[in-house]
Amino acid sequence: MFKTDKRNYLKKFIENHPDLNDIEKQVIQNSIVNLGRPKVWQDKELTHLAKSFQKLSLDSKLSDDGKVLLKQLHKSDWFFGILYNLKFFGN
Repeated sequence: MFKTDKRNYLKKFIENHPDLNDIEKQVIQNSIVNLGRPKVWQDKELTHLAKSFQKLSLDSKLSDDGKVLLKQLHKSDWFFGILYNLKFFGN
């Protein structure tokens, strides 16, 4: 996916999930701004977003809607992790 796709996904996520708390909204807004910058890597920014949500989860400050986004972020990490590690099983 392109950066604009992920940026638009995050914008729609905020609109569709009004039960996000203020901290979660701020973290997502920061990621949206960073994804709009030309020299920011999408994967690095999404990893930072996932780690921020994991930290909120550890501090028991993650809402149910935040857990939904964290789950979505982990699904993509899992898939790309498999693709990355496939090179080790080749000839």
